[in-house]
Amino acid sequence: MFATIYSIFFWIGFLAVVPYVALVAYGAYGCKEQDLKKKYNAQWALVTGGSSGIGAALVRKLAGQKLNVVIAALDDKFLEEFKATIVKEFPNQEFRFVACDLSSPTGDYLEAIQKATNGIDIQILCNNAGFITTGCFSDTKVARNMANYHTNVTACLVLSHHFLNSMLDKGLKGLVTFTSSSAGFIPNPMGALYASTKDFLTTFAASIAAEHAEDGIDVLVIHPSPINSNFYSNAGKMSALLSAQKISSPPSVVADTVCRNAGKVVVADQGIITVLMKIGLTKVLDWNVLTELMKLAIPFNGDYKQMKVRREVKRD
Repeated sequence: MFATIYSIFFWIGFLAVVPYVALVAYGAYGCKEQDLKKKYNAQWALVTGGSSGIGAALVRKLAGQKLNVVIAALDDKFLEEFKATIVKEFPNQEFRFVACDLSSPTGDYLEAIQKATNGIDIQILCNNAGFITTGCFSDTKVARNMANYHTNVTACLVLSHHFLNSMLDKGLKGLVTFTSSSAGFIPNPMGALYASTKDFLTTFAASIAAEHAEDGIDVLVIHPSPINSNFYSNAGKMSALLSAQKISSPPSVVADTVCRNAGKVVVADQGIITVLMKIGLTKVLDWNVLTELMKLAIPFNGDYKQMKVRREVKRD
């Protein structure tokens, strides 16, 4: 009897983990870097959040493959500095800069991006812009929560819909990427909106990847391990995020993953941290059980205790 039970659990674990590890190994080591310009016969790409961090690394990678790039980002010092440097780094490539706020609930950024892309075909769209809001959801102003949601989700939907239809209407091949996160694997108290929006992106990307497989349009969603970028400057002082920053990798690893995995896999779990999280927290532990454990453990979390104290002081 015991042997039978052991055998059942062994095969369940085997079928859950081994095919996943094989796919990860294929994406990480079995896929050679591809020239996306040649692969899609493309001239232009568009990167959101392209003035710093992962976005800037994507711009540099694409420009290095002789692609021209439209960069959509906030009108801030990072965009101004990046404008000055990127044109010097790649003097033979053309760049167009769109200063816009992707958190706008009216989607007025689309008009600005359409204006900047008139007369050119965007065949590589990198939906990269996003940020995290830390703190309990109910303690955060609704305007901030909605700005976070619109940047992480709504802008991706609006831009993907526009440029997918443009490629379909013209019969063009192309690539649409999404920068998701391993935070979407598990419940994330004190970062609920970030985790849930990234979980949405993963499911959305996987769904439209199947819809466009026969159209010559590839879809790739990436779960990076911790990346050293401006993400952390906006993330507050949560201990978990500060710890993650200490083991972070350069943004270029994500750009490299895009070039290797485009059209080869749909979901790319980049880096050992993401892979271990996927195995340990989604394949070994059941989601329902994990949520119960999270609920029981959160009162003992130092960050949560501090937030609870601030909430009580605020309400007094």
